Amino acid sequence: MSGRHENPARMLAPAKINLNLTVGPRRADGYHPVCSLMEPVSVFDTISVRPGRGGVKLAGAGIPAAENTVVKAALALEKITGAGLDVEIGLSKEIPVAAGLGGGSSDAAAALKLFISTFSLNVSEADLAALAFSVGADVPFFLRQGAQLAEGAGEILKAAGRMPEHWIVLLSPGLGLSTARVYHQFDAMGGGNKEDFIRRSQELNDAVAALESFESLCRVLQNDLEPAATSICDDIVKNKQLLKEAGSPAVLMSGSGPSVFGLFPNEGQARAAAERLRRSFDRVWVARPLTQAAQAFSLCKHKQNGRHMLLACADTRNFPSSGSSPGDLGVFPDFKILSKGYAFIYKFCR
Repeated sequence: MSGRHENPARMLAPAKINLNLTVGPRRADGYHPVCSLMEPVSVFDTISVRPGRGGVKLAGAGIPAAENTVVKAALALEKITGAGLDVEIGLSKEIPVAAGLGGGSSDAAAALKLFISTFSLNVSEADLAALAFSVGADVPFFLRQGAQLAEGAGEILKAAGRMPEHWIVLLSPGLGLSTARVYHQFDAMGGGNKEDFIRRSQELNDAVAALESFESLCRVLQNDLEPAATSICDDIVKNKQLLKEAGSPAVLMSGSGPSVFGLFPNEGQARAAAERLRRSFDRVWVARPLTQAAQAFSLCKHKQNGRHMLLACADTRNFPSSGSSPGDLGVFPDFKILSKGYAFIYKFCR
């Protein structure tokens, strides 16, 4: 199958954190019911896609192609559309693998968007959601924008609305934890109670609906997988304590771990904490939650100087500046601001 774009189309695939992960007992289908408050954050992998020859080819992932979620997404898309994708995929990883930050799921979601746009595929929203869930339970989340409340096995999503202002410091210990192993340990340690899960899920729904301050957001933090994960990796407890000592009033493990994060009310406190943590760790990020507009990247058919551009609309006031210019969109390297405030941003697909 040939496409119309000579230059690769690129997309940023954000990480996520679970501000709350409430888990119920294992279902008959093997999945665990969850009720989770998830938000995308400004740590990114980069996906590139362009038409190629000889099927689906992946470069730069550091993960065997047969195990990579991007390849799985391509093959699943071929199956439901009947289209044979001749495509070259580039994957540049910044999000740690098997770290509880959703990197593989985000990569798959970004790749699906790029495949559909690049090859002008007609896929219904319902089919795309089902396809995404077949690739991974978190993939449907990354097809949405902004914070979401995820239920079911993660596939039932509703927007969480505007979140209170907060900054995030992420700390990854440089080792991975198997999600399956953590859930197996969760089951071995009791596996949750159905009635308790239903009650706490409703409490989380109510709490999210009432979020109005940084303090109320901090009170939401809870992860039912943390005891299971810490029984396998005791660094999680140590790293949470380091975040507390660095000044975070609310710390938590994300997903199935082992990455942990701390919330901060402002940029200055977050950056000071990160600087302190970098004395002991290489993998520390200061991040912002991504608003719906900022996450909604799409391909633009427009060309400038013979190159395709990625366009997005973002409220640039919500992003930190990494340079002396107030218009520098620091969390999006190489992007340029076309106007201030609510702005269009672009990046050439080189």
